[in-house]
Amino acid sequence: MEEFTKNIKNLFREKINIVIILLLIVLGLNIYGHIKLRKKIDHRYYNITKSIEDIHQVEINTYNGELKPAKH
Repeated sequence: MEEFTKNIKNLFREKINIVIILLLIVLGLNIYGHIKLRKKIDHRYYNITKSIEDIHQVEINTYNGELKPAKH
């Protein structure tokens, strides 16, 4: 009976070590993916102080989508 319990304990220790290693690998991959994704974000598109109309100097008719040069 003692040998059986020792074998069970060893089996669980091995499985817990495997789970911990897999969790560390997944965590590492998530961090790597986050860093890689962060480099891809182009923050120019998040400038909300100017509208598209201001940037391209046009007026957009929101009813039919017609573009006209802006009147300054």
